[in-house]
Parts: sequence; C-alpha cells; structure tokens
Amino acid sequence: MKYYIKTFGCQMNERDSEKIESILQENGYEISNVKDADIVIVNSCAVREKSERKIFSEIGRIKNLNKKAKFISMGCVAQIYPEELSKISDVVLGTTSLYEFKQLFNDGIKGTFISNTIQNPDYVFGHLKNIRAYVDITYGCNNFCTYCVVPYTRLREVSRSYKSILEEIKEIVEFGGKEVILLGQNVNSYNYEGLNFIGLLEMINKIEKLKRIRFITSHPKDFGEDLAIAISEFEKACEHLHLPLQSGSDRILRLMRRRYNFKEFAKKIEYFRKYNPKGSVTSDIIVGFPQETKDDFKKTIFALKEIQFDEIYSFKYSNRPFAKASLMPNQVSEEEKNERLLMVQEIQSKISKQINNRYFGNIEEVLLDSKAKLANQMQGRTRTNKIVNIDNVDFTLKEGDIVFAKIKKINKHSLNGEICTN
Repeated sequence: MKYYIKTFGCQMNERDSEKIESILQENGYEISNVKDADIVIVNSCAVREKSERKIFSEIGRIKNLNKKAKFISMGCVAQIYPEELSKISDVVLGTTSLYEFKQLFNDGIKGTFISNTIQNPDYVFGHLKNIRAYVDITYGCNNFCTYCVVPYTRLREVSRSYKSILEEIKEIVEFGGKEVILLGQNVNSYNYEGLNFIGLLEMINKIEKLKRIRFITSHPKDFGEDLAIAISEFEKACEHLHLPLQSGSDRILRLMRRRYNFKEFAKKIEYFRKYNPKGSVTSDIIVGFPQETKDDFKKTIFALKEIQFDEIYSFKYSNRPFAKASLMPNQVSEEEKNERLLMVQEIQSKISKQINNRYFGNIEEVLLDSKAKLANQMQGRTRTNKIVNIDNVDFTLKEGDIVFAKIKKINKHSLNGEICTN
C-alpha cells in the first residue's frame, strides 16, 4: 500500500504531516507519487486567503490525477471548513484530532473528525528519522492578534509535559537525529507546572548526543534579556533568533494587538546581539494592514534599515475568518499592497546580501543534513541557520556529520563552502 502527502503552510503543519506519515509507515505504507497512491493527503494552511483557495484547487487537481485513492483533508482549513471539505474528501481531520488517526486507520478510513479541545497533548508521535527534527512544545495560541486565524484553527495554548518532550527528543537522538527545532505559536510562553521555557531549554541542553537546539516562533512580548543570555550559555542552543516584527509603526502594532512598540522590539534585538554578537536575526513583516498609511509604511521601511535583519518573510495582509482586522474600515487596496510588498522585498534583498557577504572567507561549523543539487555537493546549516552547499565533498561524509567549511561563494539565499582540511 502506498501514500502521497502534500503539505502547505508552517513548520507546525510540516510536523503534523510527519505524524501522519509515521503512523502510515508503521502500518506498512510506503511513500509514492500521487498517481500510484492508495491514500492521498492534503495538509492545509489558512493563514492567508491565497493559501486557503489553493487547497481547494489542489484537491481538484489531485482527484483528477487519481480517482481510486482514499482522500484525506487535514490542517487548518479542515478545522474551520469541515463541511465544505467533507463533500470532496473521504476524511476531514482537524488540527486537534491527529490522535484519532490511528483509530480511524484501524476502523476504515472515512469520516469527519474535528475537536474543539487539544486532545492528549503529551502523546509522543513517531518521527521520520531525519537529522533535523521538529518537536512540538506547545499547541494553540492565546494572543489573538487581530489579523490571525490561528487561535481559531489551533485553539487555546496548552504546554506539553516536559517529560513527554524529553522522551521524544531522546527517541529522536536514538535514531540518529542531531538537531531539534522546538515548535509553538509562541514558544517563549511555555510553562508546565512552573517550568518555563528557559528551564526546558536547560533540560534539553543536557541530552547526550544531541548537537543543536533551535526554536520557533518567539513572540516579542515574551522575549527578554534572560533568554538572550540563556542562548549564549547553553552550548547546544543555536545563535539564531526568529522574532516577528510585523510592522514598524506603533499605531499599526496597536491595531494588530501585538502588545509591544518598535522601541521595545529594538531593545530585544539589542539584548540578543549583545550576548550573541555573531548571531543572526530573522523576522516577519505584513504590509497593507487595514488603515496602514504611507507614513506607517515608511516606519516599517525605517525599521528594516535600522534593525538589519538577516532575512525576512514578508506578506500582504489578507482578511481571515474570525480575525477582527477583517472588520476594520479603510482596507488597503491590492495595488497598494503589491507596491509596498515589492519595496520591502527589494530593500531586504540588499540588506541580506550585505550581511551574507560578511561570511565570505569565514570558517563555519556546518551540520550536514542532505544531498545538494549537484553530484559532488552536500548541504547543511551553520549555527546561525545559513544554508551552506559543501563543494567537492568526500563521500565518506554522511548526513549528520558536523564539519568546518570555509565560505567561498555568496548566493542569494545560501552560501557555498569547502571542507577545511586543517
């Protein structure tokens, strides 16, 4: 028996897909192409309207290619539009109902499974035995930013037991994993029976044979000097921070319900760079939020130039179901959004190039995690999360090895390097 899975959206969705894949593989299924699959799964994203529309068109496209397969719709769109998806799917599986899949698999694959509570957050799902592994530490979100659908698709925040997290990571390491990426809509707010995020990091840092720890996403309101210090002190914690700014305008940040201003945000970046001077910082930017004036947008441009992010993920604002911003007056036109997005991306591209140029000639620690596009290359990441293509590889090296590479070339979104022999 064979399966095919298509995943849209964030790292949380990628991890959810892995959970379903691990169950299928435990039951003897093998991954295949879409035409030969007996089970086809689409894991959906609802963060933007464009992503949401793409799900329905993708389902139609796939069903034309394979009419015999059982079809499963899962993810955020499934959570908020189960009735619509049930008309074109054998199974609709919500974000909070993944625990049902084993039983569903045993009973015969059909039905709609949507829950309004986080079920069994401490259940330890299997992994696909990757070098880099995602690990959920929290589910859901309590922030209710006015542009965001996540509290409605993934519900209220719940922290997992540290015991189940540690058990999962030890299992990952046992099967050859070297790096874990801790996941949550807001990892900094982790709290289980009084143990906070820094305490959890300290426990994970002590796990033998684990080489690296990353985490995503941090909310600026919960990031402080103490976490910046912890990253510098825990040797396995990588010197990379993803901290979403969203807008440089304090007025827009208030409308977004972000609970910080630009000055406070900049101070948090200052903390990180003070204790991690060689670290990298990435962020998220939204343009065209309702009521965003040209003056508000100029403040976002100022923020990009002032902070100097290594990279950003930039998006046009999109109305989302349940999100309060969709009801706000003075919505920005699509034409204006497109112009602003293009400007943000052009400015950031220059900043990213300048920052990456500083890596030229550096010797960087690289964890190899995959084969690269060219026959004599392998790919990996620096501790600062820069992708490095290792040229002229001696294939006695393998995925999971940590090497030191001298950076020889700077590309738009990656670096090229060669192994240092001495």
